[in-house]
Amino acid sequence: MARGRLTAPTRGEFLALASSALALGLAWWGLGAARRAADPRGALVRQFRREAGAHDLLIITDEAPELVTEAAPLAALWGVVALQDLSGIRKLYVLAPTEPALAPYLARLGPGRPRGASAMAWDLDGTARVVFDATAEVGTRVGAHRDGGLDAGPCPPDGGALRCHGPPWNHVRVEPHHFAGVELSCVFGHPQADGRLVIELTGIPSARALVGAVGIDDAGFFPTGAAVTMRVEYRAEGRPVVSTDVVAPNRRGVTPWRLDVPPAPASATLTITTPDAGARQFCFTLQATDAGAGQRKP
Repeated sequence: MARGRLTAPTRGEFLALASSALALGLAWWGLGAARRAADPRGALVRQFRREAGAHDLLIITDEAPELVTEAAPLAALWGVVALQDLSGIRKLYVLAPTEPALAPYLARLGPGRPRGASAMAWDLDGTARVVFDATAEVGTRVGAHRDGGLDAGPCPPDGGALRCHGPPWNHVRVEPHHFAGVELSCVFGHPQADGRLVIELTGIPSARALVGAVGIDDAGFFPTGAAVTMRVEYRAEGRPVVSTDVVAPNRRGVTPWRLDVPPAPASATLTITTPDAGARQFCFTLQATDAGAGQRKP
């Protein structure tokens, strides 16, 4: 039986193979360059890179290491990031695949500056470090009662929840809810049309701002529903009361909010009302924040 024999390629064959490989590589490089040029997120990254400073950070929420590489020398990373302490960072850019994916950052940092359909920028002065988080204090430094209506009365702590009078959905508790399909851990407080839910916060350390987000979750949204209003009153020791109305409009998604406050130990009252309770799955986040190390103004 005849056996095949391997032979080394001739010089001409080698050059032809090398030319083909080079052409293929150039074609792939050209396609990749065209994709990068047409990618609006890549254009945003390049814009951020031009305007950012040495103490700024870019977070890309989905797995996109190529965008992280393109951001250099701007410090950038992708994935889920712990945001309790952002000390040392002056401005934070966040780039997400969709607008709803920004919800956890809106809940942590409050309103930012839109930088495209699914990008935001925050000046972190006053919000860099969390000193009080309502989702960690329900039943301890977060209490509640209901005023008016059939379910008026105290909401005593019980097993990590505040068990107000009436059906189980009246209880105040921390749980995950979905807003425009995005899950967010928040304080659930079902409003009532014939009264008001009052949540009391005590022992808040000195802070610069209250930040958070409010929303009516996907299960509680319906087109003819009503908005929910959360009246925030903040009482810092030795300072005048500051207040604001935070409104969760009848739409999908979350609404960020921020209240700048006097830097002194404080307490706060949240009064939640709506003209039509319906299926209102109202949920909110609230964090007291300060400037963080290296960011405090003189």
